[in-house]
Amino acid sequence: MNAVDLNFSWLLNKRSLVLRQVVAPAAASFSVVQPSELEDASEFIQPHSLVLTVGIAFREREHELGRYIDHLADAGAVAVGFGTGLIFPTIPPVVVETARLRGIGLFEVPRRIPFISIVTAAHQEQRRRSHAEQQKLFDAQERLTATATAGSLDALLVQASALLEARVSISTAEGAVVGVASADTDGEKQYYSSYKMAARAGRHHVIEVHAAWPLSASSRSLVRHCAGLADMLLARPRELRAARNELNSFALSVRLGLGGETSLLPPQFDSPIDEAGLTRPMVVSADGQRDLDRALAALDDAAEANGHFLYAAPLARGSALVLVRADQPVSEVLAAFGASARRVRVAVGRVVTAEDLDADVIGVLAADAGLLALGEHSLPGSTQLPWLHEPAVERALAARRAEVFGRLGLEDERTLTVYLRHGGQLAQTAEALGIHRHTARNRIARIQELCEVDLSDPATFAEIFFASLSG
Repeated sequence: MNAVDLNFSWLLNKRSLVLRQVVAPAAASFSVVQPSELEDASEFIQPHSLVLTVGIAFREREHELGRYIDHLADAGAVAVGFGTGLIFPTIPPVVVETARLRGIGLFEVPRRIPFISIVTAAHQEQRRRSHAEQQKLFDAQERLTATATAGSLDALLVQASALLEARVSISTAEGAVVGVASADTDGEKQYYSSYKMAARAGRHHVIEVHAAWPLSASSRSLVRHCAGLADMLLARPRELRAARNELNSFALSVRLGLGGETSLLPPQFDSPIDEAGLTRPMVVSADGQRDLDRALAALDDAAEANGHFLYAAPLARGSALVLVRADQPVSEVLAAFGASARRVRVAVGRVVTAEDLDADVIGVLAADAGLLALGEHSLPGSTQLPWLHEPAVERALAARRAEVFGRLGLEDERTLTVYLRHGGQLAQTAEALGIHRHTARNRIARIQELCEVDLSDPATFAEIFFASLSG
Protein backbone atom coordinates (compact mmCIF):
# COMPACT_ATOMS: atom_id res chain seq x y z
CA MET A 1 0.00 0.00 0.00
CA ASN A 2 1.34 3.45 -0.95
CA ALA A 3 2.22 5.80 1.90
CA VAL A 4 -0.39 8.44 2.68
CA ASP A 5 0.86 11.99 2.17
CA LEU A 6 0.96 14.24 5.22
CA ASN A 7 0.63 18.01 5.08
CA PHE A 8 3.36 20.15 6.58
CA SER A 9 0.61 22.00 8.41
CA TRP A 10 -0.09 18.75 10.33
CA LEU A 11 3.62 18.53 11.20
CA LEU A 12 3.69 22.05 12.63
CA ASN A 13 0.45 21.55 14.52
CA LYS A 14 1.87 18.44 16.22
CA ARG A 15 2.73 20.34 19.42
CA SER A 16 4.57 17.48 21.07
CA LEU A 17 7.27 17.76 18.37
CA VAL A 18 7.77 21.52 18.94
CA LEU A 19 9.21 22.03 15.45
CA ARG A 20 9.93 25.54 14.21
CA GLN A 21 9.51 26.40 10.57
CA VAL A 22 12.44 28.40 9.27
CA VAL A 23 11.76 28.18 5.51
CA ALA A 24 8.31 27.36 4.15
CA PRO A 25 8.43 24.39 1.75
CA ALA A 26 7.32 24.77 -1.85
CA ALA A 27 5.54 21.40 -1.60
CA ALA A 28 2.38 21.14 0.49
CA SER A 29 3.02 17.63 1.78
CA PHE A 30 5.52 14.80 2.26
CA SER A 31 5.31 11.01 2.03
CA VAL A 32 8.05 9.70 4.28
CA VAL A 33 10.33 10.78 7.12
CA GLN A 34 13.91 9.46 7.08
CA PRO A 35 16.95 10.32 9.20
CA SER A 36 20.28 10.49 7.34
CA GLU A 37 23.78 11.53 8.34
CA LEU A 38 25.55 10.33 5.20
CA GLU A 39 27.50 12.95 3.30
CA ASP A 40 26.29 11.43 0.03
CA ALA A 41 22.93 9.72 0.50
CA SER A 42 21.69 9.95 -3.11
CA GLU A 43 20.83 6.28 -3.42
CA PHE A 44 18.96 6.22 -0.10
CA ILE A 45 16.89 9.41 -0.23
CA GLN A 46 13.28 8.65 -1.19
CA PRO A 47 11.26 11.05 -3.32
CA HIS A 48 8.90 13.44 -1.55
CA SER A 49 10.68 12.90 1.76
CA LEU A 50 11.38 14.89 4.90
CA VAL A 51 15.05 14.28 5.76
CA LEU A 52 16.21 14.61 9.40
CA THR A 53 19.85 15.42 10.05
CA VAL A 54 22.15 17.07 12.60
CA GLY A 55 24.91 17.60 10.00
CA ILE A 56 27.44 15.42 11.84
CA ALA A 57 29.39 14.76 8.63
CA PHE A 58 30.05 18.52 8.37
CA ARG A 59 31.15 19.18 11.96
CA GLU A 60 34.31 20.95 10.78
CA ARG A 61 33.00 21.96 7.33
CA GLU A 62 30.04 24.18 7.98
CA HIS A 63 30.60 26.03 4.70
CA GLU A 64 29.83 22.81 2.77
CA LEU A 65 26.37 22.43 4.25
CA GLY A 66 24.92 24.48 1.38
CA ARG A 67 26.16 21.84 -1.08
CA TYR A 68 24.62 19.17 1.17
CA ILE A 69 21.16 20.82 1.04
CA ASP A 70 21.51 20.99 -2.76
CA HIS A 71 22.36 17.31 -2.75
CA LEU A 72 19.22 16.44 -0.71
CA ALA A 73 16.99 18.54 -2.95
CA ASP A 74 18.41 16.90 -6.06
CA ALA A 75 17.77 13.46 -4.54
CA GLY A 76 14.06 14.24 -4.06
CA ALA A 77 13.75 15.62 -0.55
CA VAL A 78 11.08 18.32 -0.16
CA ALA A 79 12.06 19.42 3.37
CA VAL A 80 14.84 19.11 5.95
CA GLY A 81 14.47 18.85 9.71
CA PHE A 82 17.77 20.20 11.06
CA GLY A 83 18.56 19.15 14.62
CA THR A 84 20.26 21.81 16.74
CA GLY A 85 22.10 21.70 20.08
CA LEU A 86 24.28 18.65 19.34
CA ILE A 87 26.69 19.53 16.49
CA PHE A 88 25.49 23.03 15.64
CA PRO A 89 23.87 25.25 18.29
CA THR A 90 21.65 26.88 15.65
CA ILE A 91 20.91 26.27 12.01
CA PRO A 92 23.87 27.62 10.00
CA PRO A 93 22.99 30.59 7.75
CA VAL A 94 24.27 28.76 4.64
CA VAL A 95 21.64 26.07 5.24
CA VAL A 96 18.86 28.65 5.51
CA GLU A 97 20.06 30.52 2.41
CA THR A 98 20.32 27.37 0.27
CA ALA A 99 16.93 26.08 1.43
CA ARG A 100 15.33 29.36 0.34
CA LEU A 101 17.07 29.25 -3.05
CA ARG A 102 15.99 25.67 -3.69
CA GLY A 103 12.44 26.03 -2.38
CA ILE A 104 13.02 23.19 0.06
CA GLY A 105 11.35 23.38 3.49
CA LEU A 106 13.51 23.85 6.57
CA PHE A 107 12.47 23.04 10.15
CA GLU A 108 14.47 23.34 13.35
CA VAL A 109 14.33 20.25 15.59
CA PRO A 110 15.27 21.02 19.24
CA ARG A 111 17.82 18.69 20.83
CA ARG A 112 15.29 17.32 23.30
CA ILE A 113 13.16 15.93 20.43
CA PRO A 114 14.61 12.60 19.22
CA PHE A 115 14.30 11.95 15.52
CA ILE A 116 12.56 8.64 16.20
CA SER A 117 9.63 10.48 17.77
CA ILE A 118 9.08 12.40 14.50
CA VAL A 119 9.35 9.19 12.45
CA THR A 120 6.92 7.39 14.78
CA ALA A 121 4.41 10.24 14.84
CA ALA A 122 4.35 10.43 11.04
CA HIS A 123 4.02 6.64 10.68
CA GLN A 124 1.15 6.46 13.16
CA GLU A 125 -0.69 9.30 11.47
CA GLN A 126 -0.26 7.64 8.07
CA ARG A 127 -1.61 4.35 9.45
CA ARG A 128 -4.58 6.15 10.98
CA ARG A 129 -5.39 7.92 7.73
CA SER A 130 -4.88 4.75 5.69
CA HIS A 131 -7.32 2.83 7.88
CA ALA A 132 -9.80 5.70 7.69
CA GLU A 133 -9.46 5.74 3.90
CA GLN A 134 -10.03 1.98 3.76
CA GLN A 135 -13.11 2.26 5.95
CA LYS A 136 -14.38 5.09 3.78
CA LEU A 137 -13.89 2.89 0.71
CA PHE A 138 -15.69 -0.06 2.34
CA ASP A 139 -18.59 2.19 3.33
CA ALA A 140 -18.80 3.61 -0.20
CA GLN A 141 -18.74 0.11 -1.70
CA GLU A 142 -21.56 -0.97 0.61
CA ARG A 143 -23.62 2.04 -0.42
CA LEU A 144 -23.08 1.25 -4.10
CA THR A 145 -23.95 -2.41 -3.53
CA ALA A 146 -27.15 -1.49 -1.69
CA THR A 147 -28.13 0.87 -4.52
CA ALA A 148 -27.40 -1.77 -7.18
CA THR A 149 -29.46 -4.35 -5.27
CA ALA A 150 -32.51 -2.19 -5.94
CA GLY A 151 -31.89 -2.93 -9.61
CA SER A 152 -31.55 0.58 -11.07
CA LEU A 153 -28.53 1.44 -13.21
CA ASP A 154 -29.43 5.14 -13.16
CA ALA A 155 -29.54 5.17 -9.36
CA LEU A 156 -26.17 3.39 -9.24
CA LEU A 157 -24.57 6.04 -11.47
CA VAL A 158 -26.07 8.87 -9.43
CA GLN A 159 -24.69 7.33 -6.24
CA ALA A 160 -21.26 6.73 -7.82
CA SER A 161 -21.03 10.29 -9.15
CA ALA A 162 -21.84 11.67 -5.69
CA LEU A 163 -19.25 9.48 -3.95
CA LEU A 164 -16.55 10.23 -6.54
CA GLU A 165 -17.61 13.87 -6.93
CA ALA A 166 -17.31 13.39 -10.68
CA ARG A 167 -19.22 12.71 -13.88
CA VAL A 168 -19.74 8.97 -14.37
CA SER A 169 -21.03 7.43 -17.59
CA ILE A 170 -21.33 3.97 -19.17
CA SER A 171 -21.17 3.45 -22.93
CA THR A 172 -21.19 0.54 -25.33
CA ALA A 173 -18.07 -0.41 -27.28
CA GLU A 174 -19.56 1.55 -30.20
CA GLY A 175 -19.85 4.71 -28.07
CA ALA A 176 -23.59 4.69 -27.41
CA VAL A 177 -24.28 6.09 -23.93
CA VAL A 178 -26.19 3.65 -21.70
CA GLY A 179 -26.35 5.88 -18.63
CA VAL A 180 -24.75 9.01 -17.17
CA ALA A 181 -24.80 11.02 -13.94
CA SER A 182 -22.82 14.07 -12.84
CA ALA A 183 -22.16 15.48 -9.37
CA ASP A 184 -22.50 19.23 -8.82
CA THR A 185 -18.88 20.15 -8.02
CA ASP A 186 -16.83 23.26 -8.60
CA GLY A 187 -13.98 23.17 -11.07
CA GLU A 188 -13.57 21.93 -14.62
CA LYS A 189 -13.62 18.15 -14.97
CA GLN A 190 -10.25 17.87 -16.69
CA TYR A 191 -9.09 14.51 -15.27
CA TYR A 192 -10.29 11.42 -17.09
CA SER A 193 -10.25 7.72 -16.28
CA SER A 194 -11.93 4.74 -17.94
CA TYR A 195 -12.39 1.07 -17.16
CA LYS A 196 -13.41 -1.67 -19.62
CA MET A 197 -16.10 -3.86 -18.13
CA ALA A 198 -16.38 -7.61 -18.58
CA ALA A 199 -17.60 -8.82 -21.94
CA ARG A 200 -20.85 -10.78 -22.15
CA ALA A 201 -22.08 -12.54 -25.27
CA GLY A 202 -19.39 -10.81 -27.30
CA ARG A 203 -20.32 -7.36 -25.99
CA HIS A 204 -18.65 -5.11 -23.49
CA HIS A 205 -19.21 -1.71 -21.92
CA VAL A 206 -16.87 1.04 -20.74
CA ILE A 207 -17.29 3.08 -17.58
CA GLU A 208 -15.80 6.59 -17.80
CA VAL A 209 -15.09 9.12 -15.06
CA HIS A 210 -14.43 12.84 -15.53
CA ALA A 211 -13.27 14.63 -12.36
CA ALA A 212 -11.93 18.03 -11.33
CA TRP A 213 -8.90 16.39 -9.66
CA PRO A 214 -6.86 13.20 -10.06
CA LEU A 215 -8.53 10.04 -8.76
CA SER A 216 -6.94 8.46 -5.70
CA ALA A 217 -6.21 4.75 -5.44
CA SER A 218 -9.36 4.34 -3.35
CA SER A 219 -11.43 6.19 -5.94
CA ARG A 220 -10.12 3.94 -8.69
CA SER A 221 -11.04 0.91 -6.58
CA LEU A 222 -14.53 2.34 -6.18
CA VAL A 223 -14.80 2.79 -9.95
CA ARG A 224 -13.91 -0.88 -10.48
CA HIS A 225 -16.50 -1.91 -7.88
CA CYS A 226 -19.11 0.24 -9.60
CA ALA A 227 -18.17 -1.34 -12.95
CA GLY A 228 -18.77 -4.83 -11.57
CA LEU A 229 -22.18 -3.87 -10.18
CA ALA A 230 -23.17 -2.09 -13.40
CA ASP A 231 -22.13 -5.13 -15.42
CA MET A 232 -24.53 -7.31 -13.44
CA LEU A 233 -27.34 -4.78 -13.88
CA LEU A 234 -26.72 -4.61 -17.62
CA ALA A 235 -26.66 -8.41 -17.85
CA ARG A 236 -29.89 -8.82 -15.87
CA PRO A 237 -32.21 -7.47 -18.61
CA ARG A 238 -30.60 -9.79 -21.18
CA GLU A 239 -30.98 -12.78 -18.87
CA LEU A 240 -34.61 -11.87 -18.19
CA ARG A 241 -35.11 -11.27 -21.89
CA ALA A 242 -33.76 -14.72 -22.73
CA ALA A 243 -36.10 -16.26 -20.15
CA ARG A 244 -39.04 -14.30 -21.60
CA ASN A 245 -38.16 -15.44 -25.12
CA GLU A 246 -38.05 -19.06 -23.95
CA LEU A 247 -41.48 -18.61 -22.34
CA ASN A 248 -42.83 -17.13 -25.56
CA SER A 249 -41.43 -20.08 -27.52
CA PHE A 250 -42.98 -22.58 -25.08
CA ALA A 251 -46.34 -20.83 -25.14
CA LEU A 252 -46.31 -20.71 -28.92
CA SER A 253 -45.46 -24.41 -29.20
CA VAL A 254 -48.22 -25.41 -26.77
CA ARG A 255 -50.80 -23.10 -28.35
CA LEU A 256 -50.19 -24.49 -31.85
CA GLY A 257 -49.62 -28.09 -30.83
CA LEU A 258 -46.06 -28.11 -32.15
CA GLY A 259 -44.85 -30.18 -29.23
CA GLY A 260 -46.22 -33.26 -27.52
CA GLU A 261 -47.48 -31.45 -24.45
CA THR A 262 -51.08 -30.85 -23.55
CA SER A 263 -52.28 -27.28 -23.30
CA LEU A 264 -50.69 -25.89 -20.17
CA LEU A 265 -51.31 -22.23 -21.01
CA PRO A 266 -54.51 -20.45 -22.01
CA PRO A 267 -55.02 -19.66 -25.71
CA GLN A 268 -54.90 -15.95 -24.91
CA PHE A 269 -51.12 -16.08 -24.44
CA ASP A 270 -49.06 -12.96 -25.01
CA SER A 271 -48.41 -12.69 -28.75
CA PRO A 272 -47.35 -10.06 -31.29
CA ILE A 273 -50.74 -8.90 -32.52
CA ASP A 274 -51.77 -5.50 -33.78
CA GLU A 275 -54.86 -3.52 -32.82
CA ALA A 276 -56.98 -5.61 -35.21
CA GLY A 277 -55.86 -8.82 -33.51
CA LEU A 278 -53.73 -9.93 -36.47
CA THR A 279 -50.27 -11.46 -36.55
CA ARG A 280 -47.93 -12.51 -39.35
CA PRO A 281 -46.29 -15.98 -39.31
CA MET A 282 -43.13 -16.89 -41.13
CA VAL A 283 -40.92 -19.96 -41.22
CA VAL A 284 -37.15 -19.58 -41.04
CA SER A 285 -35.06 -22.52 -42.20
CA ALA A 286 -31.30 -23.12 -42.25
CA ASP A 287 -28.92 -25.97 -43.06
CA GLY A 288 -27.65 -26.02 -39.48
CA GLN A 289 -28.91 -25.13 -36.01
CA ARG A 290 -26.09 -22.64 -35.46
CA ASP A 291 -27.10 -20.61 -38.54
CA LEU A 292 -30.71 -20.66 -37.37
CA ASP A 293 -29.71 -19.52 -33.86
CA ARG A 294 -27.74 -16.61 -35.30
CA ALA A 295 -30.69 -15.56 -37.44
CA LEU A 296 -33.05 -15.68 -34.46
CA ALA A 297 -30.53 -13.72 -32.38
CA ALA A 298 -30.51 -11.01 -35.07
CA LEU A 299 -34.31 -10.87 -34.97
CA ASP A 300 -34.20 -10.64 -31.18
CA ASP A 301 -31.74 -7.72 -31.30
CA ALA A 302 -34.01 -5.88 -33.73
CA ALA A 303 -37.06 -6.61 -31.58
CA GLU A 304 -35.25 -5.35 -28.47
CA ALA A 305 -34.30 -2.12 -30.24
CA ASN A 306 -38.02 -1.53 -30.89
CA GLY A 307 -39.09 -2.47 -27.37
CA HIS A 308 -40.55 -5.85 -28.38
CA PHE A 309 -39.84 -9.51 -27.63
CA LEU A 310 -39.03 -12.40 -29.94
CA TYR A 311 -41.78 -14.96 -30.57
CA ALA A 312 -40.33 -18.14 -32.07
CA ALA A 313 -41.05 -21.83 -31.77
CA PRO A 314 -38.85 -24.67 -33.05
CA LEU A 315 -40.18 -26.89 -35.85
CA ALA A 316 -37.97 -29.57 -37.40
CA ARG A 317 -34.27 -29.23 -36.59
CA GLY A 318 -32.89 -26.21 -38.40
CA SER A 319 -36.23 -24.45 -38.79
CA ALA A 320 -38.51 -22.33 -36.63
CA LEU A 321 -41.83 -20.55 -36.72
CA VAL A 322 -41.59 -16.81 -35.99
CA LEU A 323 -44.51 -14.45 -35.35
CA VAL A 324 -44.26 -10.71 -35.97
CA ARG A 325 -46.78 -7.91 -35.70
CA ALA A 326 -49.10 -7.67 -38.68
CA ASP A 327 -48.51 -3.92 -38.96
CA GLN A 328 -44.74 -4.31 -39.17
CA PRO A 329 -43.53 -3.87 -42.78
CA VAL A 330 -42.26 -7.12 -44.31
CA SER A 331 -39.20 -5.28 -45.66
CA GLU A 332 -38.34 -4.24 -42.11
CA VAL A 333 -38.68 -7.82 -40.87
CA LEU A 334 -36.41 -9.15 -43.61
CA ALA A 335 -33.85 -6.39 -43.01
CA ALA A 336 -33.66 -7.41 -39.33
CA PHE A 337 -31.86 -10.62 -40.32
CA GLY A 338 -28.82 -8.57 -41.29
CA ALA A 339 -25.79 -10.61 -42.33
CA SER A 340 -27.47 -13.85 -41.23
CA ALA A 341 -30.02 -13.54 -44.08
CA ARG A 342 -27.68 -15.26 -46.53
CA ARG A 343 -27.61 -18.38 -44.35
CA VAL A 344 -31.36 -18.93 -44.04
CA ARG A 345 -34.54 -19.40 -46.10
CA VAL A 346 -37.55 -17.32 -45.08
CA ALA A 347 -41.13 -18.00 -46.05
CA VAL A 348 -43.32 -15.05 -45.08
CA GLY A 349 -47.03 -15.77 -44.63
CA ARG A 350 -50.21 -13.70 -44.85
CA VAL A 351 -51.53 -11.96 -41.76
CA VAL A 352 -53.95 -14.13 -39.79
CA THR A 353 -55.82 -14.09 -36.52
CA ALA A 354 -54.48 -16.10 -33.60
CA GLU A 355 -57.40 -18.52 -34.02
CA ASP A 356 -56.61 -19.11 -37.72
CA LEU A 357 -52.95 -19.82 -37.10
CA ASP A 358 -52.85 -23.60 -37.11
CA ALA A 359 -50.70 -26.53 -38.21
CA ASP A 360 -51.98 -26.33 -41.80
CA VAL A 361 -50.86 -22.71 -42.20
CA ILE A 362 -47.50 -23.56 -40.69
CA GLY A 363 -47.14 -26.63 -42.91
CA VAL A 364 -47.63 -24.60 -46.08
CA LEU A 365 -45.02 -22.06 -44.95
CA ALA A 366 -42.58 -24.83 -44.04
CA ALA A 367 -43.04 -26.33 -47.51
CA ASP A 368 -42.48 -22.92 -49.12
CA ALA A 369 -39.30 -22.45 -47.11
CA GLY A 370 -38.09 -25.88 -48.19
CA LEU A 371 -38.28 -24.81 -51.84
CA LEU A 372 -36.01 -21.82 -51.35
CA ALA A 373 -32.28 -21.59 -51.77
CA LEU A 374 -30.16 -20.21 -48.97
CA GLY A 375 -30.47 -16.44 -48.84
CA GLU A 376 -33.86 -16.42 -50.59
CA HIS A 377 -37.29 -15.52 -49.24
CA SER A 378 -40.87 -15.93 -50.41
CA LEU A 379 -43.61 -13.37 -49.86
CA PRO A 380 -47.35 -13.82 -49.30
CA GLY A 381 -49.20 -14.51 -52.55
CA SER A 382 -46.05 -15.24 -54.51
CA THR A 383 -47.75 -18.39 -55.87
CA GLN A 384 -50.64 -17.17 -58.04
CA LEU A 385 -52.38 -20.58 -58.32
CA PRO A 386 -55.41 -20.58 -55.99
CA TRP A 387 -56.76 -23.82 -57.49
CA LEU A 388 -53.86 -25.64 -55.82
CA HIS A 389 -55.68 -25.23 -52.53
CA GLU A 390 -58.94 -26.77 -53.65
CA PRO A 391 -59.66 -29.90 -51.54
CA ALA A 392 -59.71 -32.38 -54.43
CA VAL A 393 -56.51 -31.01 -55.92
CA GLU A 394 -54.78 -30.95 -52.55
CA ARG A 395 -55.71 -34.62 -51.93
CA ALA A 396 -54.42 -35.67 -55.34
CA LEU A 397 -51.17 -33.74 -54.95
CA ALA A 398 -50.65 -35.05 -51.42
CA ALA A 399 -51.02 -38.62 -52.69
CA ARG A 400 -48.58 -37.96 -55.51
CA ARG A 401 -46.12 -36.39 -53.07
CA ALA A 402 -46.31 -39.40 -50.76
CA GLU A 403 -45.76 -41.70 -53.74
CA VAL A 404 -42.66 -39.86 -54.94
CA PHE A 405 -41.05 -38.30 -51.87
CA GLY A 406 -41.92 -41.28 -49.66
CA ARG A 407 -39.26 -43.31 -51.46
CA LEU A 408 -36.48 -40.80 -50.80
CA GLY A 409 -34.09 -40.21 -47.97
CA LEU A 410 -33.55 -36.71 -46.53
CA GLU A 411 -30.65 -35.87 -48.85
CA ASP A 412 -32.47 -36.94 -52.01
CA GLU A 413 -35.68 -35.25 -50.89
CA ARG A 414 -33.81 -32.01 -50.39
CA THR A 415 -32.07 -32.37 -53.78
CA LEU A 416 -35.33 -32.99 -55.63
CA THR A 417 -37.06 -30.08 -53.88
CA VAL A 418 -34.30 -27.63 -54.82
CA TYR A 419 -34.14 -29.03 -58.37
CA LEU A 420 -37.87 -28.46 -58.83
CA ARG A 421 -37.64 -24.96 -57.30
CA HIS A 422 -34.94 -24.03 -59.81
CA GLY A 423 -36.89 -25.22 -62.81
CA GLY A 424 -34.78 -28.28 -63.46
CA GLN A 425 -31.57 -26.27 -63.90
CA LEU A 426 -28.65 -28.42 -62.75
CA ALA A 427 -26.16 -25.57 -62.41
CA GLN A 428 -28.46 -23.54 -60.17
CA THR A 429 -29.40 -26.62 -58.18
CA ALA A 430 -25.77 -27.50 -57.58
CA GLU A 431 -24.98 -23.94 -56.50
CA ALA A 432 -27.94 -23.80 -54.11
CA LEU A 433 -26.95 -27.14 -52.54
CA GLY A 434 -23.27 -26.27 -52.43
CA ILE A 435 -22.27 -29.37 -54.44
CA HIS A 436 -20.58 -30.07 -57.77
CA ARG A 437 -22.75 -30.08 -60.89
CA HIS A 438 -21.86 -33.69 -61.66
CA THR A 439 -22.94 -34.68 -58.14
CA ALA A 440 -26.28 -32.96 -58.66
CA ARG A 441 -26.74 -34.76 -62.01
CA ASN A 442 -26.00 -38.14 -60.43
CA ARG A 443 -28.45 -37.51 -57.60
CA ILE A 444 -31.25 -36.52 -59.99
CA ALA A 445 -30.60 -39.62 -62.09
CA ARG A 446 -30.78 -41.80 -58.97
CA ILE A 447 -34.00 -40.08 -57.86
CA GLN A 448 -35.66 -40.66 -61.23
CA GLU A 449 -34.71 -44.34 -61.03
CA LEU A 450 -35.96 -44.75 -57.45
CA CYS A 451 -39.24 -42.95 -58.10
CA GLU A 452 -39.73 -44.33 -61.62
CA VAL A 453 -40.34 -40.90 -63.11
CA ASP A 454 -38.95 -38.95 -66.07
CA LEU A 455 -38.32 -35.36 -64.99
CA SER A 456 -37.44 -34.39 -68.55
CA ASP A 457 -41.14 -34.76 -69.38
CA PRO A 458 -42.77 -31.31 -68.80
CA ALA A 459 -46.08 -32.77 -67.59
CA THR A 460 -44.36 -35.08 -65.08
CA PHE A 461 -42.08 -32.27 -63.91
CA ALA A 462 -45.06 -29.93 -63.35
CA GLU A 463 -47.06 -32.60 -61.56
CA ILE A 464 -44.23 -33.38 -59.10
CA PHE A 465 -43.48 -29.69 -58.68
CA PHE A 466 -47.06 -28.96 -57.60
CA ALA A 467 -47.02 -32.07 -55.42
CA SER A 468 -43.97 -30.71 -53.59
CA LEU A 469 -45.97 -27.61 -52.68
CA SER A 470 -48.52 -29.72 -50.83
CA GLY A 471 -46.07 -31.01 -48.19
